[in-house]
Amino acid sequence: MPPSGFSQKAINGLLMFVGACYEDLLKEIKEGKKTEGEAIKQELDNINKHLAKFKL
Repeated sequence: MPPSGFSQKAINGLLMFVGACYEDLLKEIKEGKKTEGEAIKQELDNINKHLAKFKL
């Protein structure tokens, strides 16, 4: 059951988005493109940027 005020479709979309962010994070770390700290900060910034645009 989704949290109050959110549809199951909205929750599933959020889970897909966050999952893709973590996949990007792991890929960047494994390929040596960024350190763990840099990759985590980048993905958190991306999540925050996109969530700020989300209208409730």
